[in-house]
Amino acid sequence: MRVMRNKNDWMQKKSIIIILVVLLLVAILAVAAELGMKSGGRPNKIIEKITNGNNNEDNSNSDSNNMKEKDSEKEFEDDTNSELNTGYGYEMDVLSDKNNSTEEKTVYEKGYDLPVDKQEDKTAKKELHEMMQAVWPIYDKSEKGDTSNVVLPSKTIKKILDKIESCSVPAFFSGREEHMRNADKFDGFLKNAQKGEKDSIIVYEVHEDGGVGRNKYIFDGQNMYVLYVGSVWNNDEDVISIDTTYTRIKEWNYTKDGWFTGEFCVPEPPERSETVDGRFRILV
Repeated sequence: MRVMRNKNDWMQKKSIIIILVVLLLVAILAVAAELGMKSGGRPNKIIEKITNGNNNEDNSNSDSNNMKEKDSEKEFEDDTNSELNTGYGYEMDVLSDKNNSTEEKTVYEKGYDLPVDKQEDKTAKKELHEMMQAVWPIYDKSEKGDTSNVVLPSKTIKKILDKIESCSVPAFFSGREEHMRNADKFDGFLKNAQKGEKDSIIVYEVHEDGGVGRNKYIFDGQNMYVLYVGSVWNNDEDVISIDTTYTRIKEWNYTKDGWFTGEFCVPEPPERSETVDGRFRILV
């Protein structure tokens, strides 16, 4: 009897132990599963966040780049629409959105009386006035003959040309076909233009009455322009500047023997009844 009782007690204890072990295993598995879910879910969220973050950053960069590209395209389009090759810096804002009229386009196409940049006009008149002051002592001492129609002697013209030449700029006498002073500089400009290279140069011309003209020749890679401003001496021997003109050269040629010839754009019939001769011929 005692043996049977002991055996039953042992079986009860064993069952309890098994139940406890099972419960412990279930608890361990439950904890492990919870920890696994926590540890497994977190990286996924981080990865998702990083991925989304990168996507957002990429989208942001893409949007930014697209905006920059659109701005660049708009800026280029605006520049293309508002600027025409007319010589200044080889480009000048002649037809902006504010003054884009058919009349102004027609003026540009005609090639004469082109709009003059204010700063270019100011610079041209300033430099010409300074040159007139430089040759003033020569003009002042020269024989002028009839004051109503001054014609300076050849020796005076030569002295004026010598003075301008000393300023390292090309110069020529408009009343006679003779080689230009500092001709190598203008020769270089014309040869660059023949090769299609953009360039510009200042050339002074002396008139028989002692007046001086300042020409700025500009080649923009396709067309040649001349910005001209002249000056004369009045009866009080003060400098008077003539209005600045800006004209395109219709066609031009530079020969091996040094002749620079061509024709300016000028008014033609029916706009003007009389014929205007725009041809020129300069010995470089």
